[in-house]
Amino acid sequence: MEEKKLNMRDYVEETPDVVRKNCKKHSELTNPLVQEFLKKDYKSIWIVASGSSYNACMSARLFMRRTLNMEVKVIPPFTFENYENDFKEDDFVFVVSQSGRSTNALAALDFLKKKGHFRIGITGVTDAEIKNHSDLLIDWGVGVEKVGYVTKGVVTLAEFLMLFAIDSAVKKEIITECESEKLLKEIEDSMRVHENIQKNTHDFIEKHKKELLSMEAVYTIGCGANYGTALEAALKIGETVKIPAAAYESEEFLHGPCFPLNPRMTVLVFDNNDHTSDRMIQIYKACKSVTDRTYLIGSASTCDHNTVAAEKIDSLISPLAFLASAPLIAQYASGTLNTKGHPLQKEFGQIVSIKTPSTKTK
Repeated sequence: MEEKKLNMRDYVEETPDVVRKNCKKHSELTNPLVQEFLKKDYKSIWIVASGSSYNACMSARLFMRRTLNMEVKVIPPFTFENYENDFKEDDFVFVVSQSGRSTNALAALDFLKKKGHFRIGITGVTDAEIKNHSDLLIDWGVGVEKVGYVTKGVVTLAEFLMLFAIDSAVKKEIITECESEKLLKEIEDSMRVHENIQKNTHDFIEKHKKELLSMEAVYTIGCGANYGTALEAALKIGETVKIPAAAYESEEFLHGPCFPLNPRMTVLVFDNNDHTSDRMIQIYKACKSVTDRTYLIGSASTCDHNTVAAEKIDSLISPLAFLASAPLIAQYASGTLNTKGHPLQKEFGQIVSIKTPSTKTK
């Protein structure tokens, strides 16, 4: 029997079980990175990542910052290699690539070698080219995800970084074991919200089929940890539905990007369900006054026809749940329309390489 070809929806649905499993074995999963982190009294963390990995790191950044009580920076590999690389001995640096084949991530690791720095690679595929560019290679526990437009990998990477922060904070006596257990339970509980958002998103899609199948351009808006969610939503919709999609931090959207807004445009607003909710709902209502294609994702307080509701959880953990919605919307629209890239994209890909060949390295 022919093996079923999985799509983004399948991997979204797999995510809660993988997150729960990884939460239960958190010490085993994070130990190699934690032990390396404990070797020095580091003052900050530098994470080098791009694409969906960058968005996952941005989704986890504020949780890490709060838990470890230190600065956490997320930098694209090209910027790191060429411009922003003045890290010191007390900065903890690692490079992330889910596929293990991203040429910019490999170049960043090679740059670290030139600087005489220990190279830490974090990946979802250990038998890939990244193993030849890393002194320490760590699998974050995503498992198999064969679709290039990754979904399960985004949530499990954000989770892994949160688990790393928790386990490191316990070892450094920043938080207690009791506080650790509470945070771990909140991460596990976020998957119940993830499952509810899946259901609510499917209901939302049924209500808005015509609008979702006629999207022309999309704005995604978020703040705090869910700015990372907005970034990932724009990336997923843009790369699968093949339409312009841009992400903005809430106030930055109001300072210029809002002016091209018109009734044909689609807007996704992500509500953290925290002290910023009033402002996010205000932005939602303002956008809705211009375009009926304005939708509110994650809100616990506003449940109208255009809302994908979610119960209130810690806003710094909520991306683990809120990241469920946009990939389902993107899969529905791109799968139903069978969207394909412009024929000239083939030539584009021949000129600019972003991945090494997918054949396994020896």
